[in-house]
Amino acid sequence: MSTSANAKIAAKPAARRLQFTQQRGFRKVLNERVDAYLADNGLPARDVPAMYLKTAVALAWWLGAYLLLLLGNLPPLINVILCVVWAMAIASVGFNVMHDANHGGYSDNPRVNKLVSLSAEMLGMSGFRWRTKHNVWHHTYTNIAGYDDDVEAFGFMRLTPREPWKPLYKAQAWYFPLVYSFIAFDFIMRDFMMVLMGKSDANHVYPKMNATDKVTFWVGKLFFIVIMFALPLLVFPWWQVLIGFVIVMLTLGLIMAVVFQLAHISGDAAFPAPVGRPPHIDNEWAIHQVETTVDFAPANRLLSWYIGGLNFQIEHHLLPHVCHLNYPRLAPIVAATCEEFGIRYTCHATWRAALASHWRELRLLGRASEPAAG
Repeated sequence: MSTSANAKIAAKPAARRLQFTQQRGFRKVLNERVDAYLADNGLPARDVPAMYLKTAVALAWWLGAYLLLLLGNLPPLINVILCVVWAMAIASVGFNVMHDANHGGYSDNPRVNKLVSLSAEMLGMSGFRWRTKHNVWHHTYTNIAGYDDDVEAFGFMRLTPREPWKPLYKAQAWYFPLVYSFIAFDFIMRDFMMVLMGKSDANHVYPKMNATDKVTFWVGKLFFIVIMFALPLLVFPWWQVLIGFVIVMLTLGLIMAVVFQLAHISGDAAFPAPVGRPPHIDNEWAIHQVETTVDFAPANRLLSWYIGGLNFQIEHHLLPHVCHLNYPRLAPIVAATCEEFGIRYTCHATWRAALASHWRELRLLGRASEPAAG
């Protein structure tokens, strides 16, 4: 979609670049049709009134659950349940508010996007790192090993056929919830790797942080420490605070990982490898996004509301600067345009079907000892 510069939060590209060498006109045609549909129906691409209401609901859930935990004087078992509820609220703010804002899809006003994007710091993650890790590496190089770090798991899982096989992976279809649960801890660890070493591995080097970026980073971490530890320690013994922290982080990690992985680690998603010299992808970027991504549960309004429309993942990858509340209306346009261009568009009818496809792919990747075709 044609997007004005002030609708974006700039993110510098990763150190490694990979060109997409085809131009079939798919993206141009799709953007024209989406623009026309929004204009004809008087729908704003951003600054959607319902999104401001949704933000208030998500933040009220986050704050209400936290205050109930801190001040409710409730039995330990109820507090354990509330830790799970609060973790779900954290994920909801991340999926809906933080995600749209950091893509520039929340408002046409860059200052509003910047302000709302600070919700990333409130949730314990660095918005600066997110805009490189997610907006650039994942959204540009989806499912390409060595470029998209969403398909890398520090050797604990094989999420792409390009990953060298190990006997451990034979069981990954059974232990994946455990690994996924640690994703929230991984986020924090990689945040500090970025600020201290400038990279998370040899392939993923972050751009330099300016003074404002560094202040935002450290103030955000201080805020996270205060709400996670300092305030709770005024009410609960240290060991209960520690248990609560672990419950929140494990729940948050599992929710985030499952939602993101269902859309890409699937037998219906491609895992392309660069070809030629210099390495490149022999495809159009927008077509690559469709072929490496799947939608799921489009009719499940509750799920779609909770996860910020990320079940419409194809639409999100093609139109990341459009508010996610528009995705259900735009999905038929995307599907029809894909059919016209002969592009495979995959949508699982339910989240259970998507989870089953993900599980089968984990089993397949765990069995294979040789790289598979993309």
